[in-house]
Amino acid sequence: MALPMAVISAAHPKITTAQLQQALDVVANVLAQQKKPFLDDEEERLATIVLRVSQNPNHATGSISRFFNETDIIRWTDYTEHPHNNEAYYRVSSWKRLMMTLYFMAPSMQPTLLPLVTKYFQKMGYLD
Repeated sequence: MALPMAVISAAHPKITTAQLQQALDVVANVLAQQKKPFLDDEEERLATIVLRVSQNPNHATGSISRFFNETDIIRWTDYTEHPHNNEAYYRVSSWKRLMMTLYFMAPSMQPTLLPLVTKYFQKMGYLD
């Protein structure tokens, strides 16, 4: 399976900045291609890739924040344009779960993640 290998690769000390970006791109692409609800903690595995990239000293400054902001825009644009499409809902819901996982796994990401997760709950009508 490719995801565990991506986790291992993202943690490798000799991985390049470009390769770390590719690991983040894998996560975004998996979400973009999602057609059914994930099973068996797939969001947690995807979150672990992001976590390992963020922990690697070779990652580009700002790459994690940029990943969160860009992916969030893409996921919400997809959902807004297709509000009655189950696939769009699965993608935005999995995105929320990935962010919530990282919120607890990586306290340093909490300031970035809290507004994005809160936005999910507001847009979905759970918060005023």
